[in-house]
Amino acid sequence: MSLIKSSIFIFLLSTFTFARSIDDIKNSGEIFIAVYENFPPYSYVENGVAKGIDIELGTKVAKSLNVKPVWNFTGFDETLSGDLRNNIWRGNIVHKNKADVMFRIPYDYDYLRITNKSTGELETERVSIKAPYQSEKWIIVTNKEIIPEVNTLGVFAYHTVGVEIDTLPDLHLTGFARGLISKNVKHYTKMSEIVDDFKSGKLDAIAGLKSQIEFLLDYKNNKNKYLLTSEIPQMKSQWDLATATDSKYKDLSYHLDTVLDETYKNGEIKKIFENYGVEYIPPIAKTQ
Repeated sequence: MSLIKSSIFIFLLSTFTFARSIDDIKNSGEIFIAVYENFPPYSYVENGVAKGIDIELGTKVAKSLNVKPVWNFTGFDETLSGDLRNNIWRGNIVHKNKADVMFRIPYDYDYLRITNKSTGELETERVSIKAPYQSEKWIIVTNKEIIPEVNTLGVFAYHTVGVEIDTLPDLHLTGFARGLISKNVKHYTKMSEIVDDFKSGKLDAIAGLKSQIEFLLDYKNNKNKYLLTSEIPQMKSQWDLATATDSKYKDLSYHLDTVLDETYKNGEIKKIFENYGVEYIPPIAKTQ
């Protein structure tokens, strides 16, 4: 963590920035990196210090360019295309800031082919999405003593399950079997609140991101207590995550691809995940 603490700069909204080329970044001595706020174990602030998996990876990217990372902690828009618009190619509607790179972007063929209904152009036309660095999963976790196995979602006709509102697990579980289990699907705005209620016995299960659940439950030290499913039944549950840059600066996206591929090959990225108590799942793009 000393590397992060010594090189951290929190993004100030008063700073006016634009997406830039590698030369511009090097000349400025800083790289502006967009990460999601309050999103452990990926990116969050603890005692004034930025921490998380994406923070450590972003720090490695900055070090490779011999510049300092400046973090743009951003919220979630209604859609991913909105996140990319606000952080990469247009900038925030209020202060117009843009990041040079954004982490945790789906690297998925179906998403990359989605077109805007009004313009007909690809949703990702103005960004370059490269450097897949992790595979993520939607899963269900239960207390083994209450639900020892999940062979079908029908088990939640008798047990409660917590989900973050408007996520894919929420839509999938509430719509399962024409709403058969919807009364037992409990909605929350934060995963940390779901985990708190689950640990206190107010919920029988959680549906959410595997790595986030592992971190918040300290699953590494509680494997005998909790059951983690390999997926959510009858739902596309796994996809790769990558980085996004402005499509005008593809040299930067290729550099990111090289740096993050090196962390994959030398095992550094696996160690970063393990330090957060999270199992590292290699990108599908690197294993096929």
